Amino acid sequence: MERRLYVGDPLLGVIPPAAKPIFDTGHGTYPSIFETHKGEIKPSDDINVSRLYTYPCPGTGGHTEKIELYENGELIANGTWDGYKGDWHNITLHNVTGAPYVRLLKGHRYNYTIVTGSYPQIIHEHEYDKATGGTITCTKFIDANGKVYNDWIPAIKLYAA
Repeated sequence: MERRLYVGDPLLGVIPPAAKPIFDTGHGTYPSIFETHKGEIKPSDDINVSRLYTYPCPGTGGHTEKIELYENGELIANGTWDGYKGDWHNITLHNVTGAPYVRLLKGHRYNYTIVTGSYPQIIHEHEYDKATGGTITCTKFIDANGKVYNDWIPAIKLYAA
């Protein structure tokens, strides 16, 4: 006998809601220091992005102070930190067209510039393909002491609020 489910059917309560697509590197590690990260994000799905979360090193105020996203050399979104108040690990992204989010397309390449403060968690790889939702690479990281690396990716999550 076939059973059909209808709105209000108690069996529908066991079906989880569809998860919103995100881009998430997950946690990183030490060593960590702040300053300017440049690299590329390549989503594996279309995602709408309006927020950036930065994973801080335990016991620190690790955060992102500024983010810029580019497509084909053109700025498409940016965001600036509001300081240590409220939800200070998250930054709201502003689409340059005025839309409430920026749409990142599957397989497209987006360049980022992320300026971090304090001690964000770091993924010590040049390319990281284990992120939920795509791949992220580090093309250049210049730390607060002026040292240059190509294997320091900030541990971040991009998502729609």
